[in-house]
Amino acid sequence: MLLERGEWIDVFRELLPRDDWQDLIRLQVSQHAYPFEVKLLERPLKQNLHIDDFSDWTVRSHMIMTDDSQLERFLEHLVIEQQEMATKVEVTLIIQKQGQGIVRVTNDCVSMYGVAYEELDDVGTEYENFFDAVLPNASFPVEVVFCGRDVLDNDDSIHVMTLHDSNWQAVLEEHVLHLLNRKEVTSGLFSKDARPARQTLEDFMSEFSLLMPYNFIVTRDATNRFGMLDHFCTNGKIAHFGKVNDGNIIH
Repeated sequence: MLLERGEWIDVFRELLPRDDWQDLIRLQVSQHAYPFEVKLLERPLKQNLHIDDFSDWTVRSHMIMTDDSQLERFLEHLVIEQQEMATKVEVTLIIQKQGQGIVRVTNDCVSMYGVAYEELDDVGTEYENFFDAVLPNASFPVEVVFCGRDVLDNDDSIHVMTLHDSNWQAVLEEHVLHLLNRKEVTSGLFSKDARPARQTLEDFMSEFSLLMPYNFIVTRDATNRFGMLDHFCTNGKIAHFGKVNDGNIIH
């Protein structure tokens, strides 16, 4: 059952294969009517670790956007480096309407407002619950990003694949089942000296549980409808966000 779309979600930019944060801004703005208030803030890197405390930020830009062309001119030359590339300053872009934030972009994530959360069922794995929830309303092809950082080393923990139909099981078997052979998988059934001759998708879903910290799954369909499930950002619930209003504009 879907809950009210009145929540935020943080999507780490490293989970966006093309780091297309500007497209996510356009997506969020397209679901509302102009005008918007836009603030661009910066502060010295690591000066204050409290992300929601803006008291020590400097305002680089503050304006009211009234149409798409104005927004495009603003975005054209705007650079917000990813976390590992930012060496001098942190940057936060905030777009809001009548005091309500719509989208925020920082060096490490895109925060989007208007998320519907769905509880996991008691029956089936979290993977089965997730795909059963997001695929019936999806427009193919659907991009799937899997992150197994709870188990895998950071430098090769994110894997991208594409669904052309609802057979997600076959795609996961083809693209990520081999991760059970990685040297980092050392616990239980998949310890180095106890790996079974034939590994199954059920084995993978057990080892790479989406309810463990740092394991994520994100889907993005052809119309920019998103689904996401993880331990931190969605708190073990299925998140639906992006273009889920079927074109309805919020004034």
